[in-house]
Amino acid sequence: MPRIDISALERDLLLRGVWEGLGTPECHLTGGYVRDLLLGRESADLDLVLPGDLDAVRGPARRLAARLDAGAHVLGRDEKRVWRIETPSLKVELWPLGSLDLGSDIRRRDFTCNALMWQMPDGPLIDQVGGITDLETGTLRAVKKSNLERDPVRLVRAARFLAQFPDFEIDQTTAGWLRSLASRVLRSPSERLGQELLKLVAASDLERGFRALLDFGLMQHMVRPAARFDDAWMTANLDAATRMQLSTHPSRAALAAAGDAAPLAMLLRAWGSPHPDATAPYAWPRSLRTHAALAAQLLDQVIPAVDGPVGNRRALIHRAGHAFPAALAFAAAIEPEHNWDRWWRLWRQRGPELVDPEPLLSGNEMSAALGIPPGPSLGRAIDALTKAQVRGKIHTAGGARRWLKKNVETLER
Repeated sequence: MPRIDISALERDLLLRGVWEGLGTPECHLTGGYVRDLLLGRESADLDLVLPGDLDAVRGPARRLAARLDAGAHVLGRDEKRVWRIETPSLKVELWPLGSLDLGSDIRRRDFTCNALMWQMPDGPLIDQVGGITDLETGTLRAVKKSNLERDPVRLVRAARFLAQFPDFEIDQTTAGWLRSLASRVLRSPSERLGQELLKLVAASDLERGFRALLDFGLMQHMVRPAARFDDAWMTANLDAATRMQLSTHPSRAALAAAGDAAPLAMLLRAWGSPHPDATAPYAWPRSLRTHAALAAQLLDQVIPAVDGPVGNRRALIHRAGHAFPAALAFAAAIEPEHNWDRWWRLWRQRGPELVDPEPLLSGNEMSAALGIPPGPSLGRAIDALTKAQVRGKIHTAGGARRWLKKNVETLER
């Protein structure tokens, strides 16, 4: 790791502009922005600590919001309430110190690399927990075990950091604390866990993040019930997580279209492929959790279909719907030794018509052809005709009528 250059904080024009926008109050910058700037990484999240209570911070928050042409609103509960200001390119949180002094605030943070304090605008940099040394040596170290106990989301955050910072290694004492506290993850707010997991699946070293979740005993404690967790499957397929990185994936176009749904599907498969509604508490966007869940559920059908009849591939596109890119990208990462791009070309050429085919016959026409009144039986017949159309067995209204006549006895059962 390179030696840390503190002058990067002095030169940062964004920090000076934010401080001036607040009205130049007493203020300290802490958390990920300090860490990332010292490591030469880009960041758009600022955590600012100001003296006083929530009301005392109201003025600076509103002044900065006005300068950024944004709104300021309060988030959190009790002593964790903060002012947040968001723009398309920047997020700022203002944390009131309340009754704490600066040293107490530093010592209640999660990891030493996140516990550095920069006095705005010109310093000094305050390091009471060895954060600079840990940045220089690439060590992820918890400030205190009790800090992890009080907020178990930080256990998952450790795995996320290891996925985001491949050059870092975890301090072994900290790793021991994580393992001993793993079951406490169940007590965490699901929404916050969901946000940590989204950051993890988007990180540069997904396999390392998943390995950390397994090694610390965390992965099985994030699914309810834990008995559904398939440790053996996840362990056997961890190398697929590396193939989830765009440059090494066997169907890069599919992976790019799938986005985070493909790596998230891997996590859900290890959790027993739960229904999308079961993951609603994690507050993932609806389309993301739906696509990931379908990809996980269809894995065992997609893999054998890749080399099978084209009708089976067409039918699976119809069944997966708009989740198909995630389903193909996930399956291709698990079993890369197949011609996945052939299937992707079919999706590109025929996807919309296979997902939502134009009916060859109206419901009334089918009812007349079969002599079946509207109801469940007619619904099953419509579904069967649609599947035959999707598989390429019929292409015209006349062909549909002939198919119905041929299969009428089966459809009436």
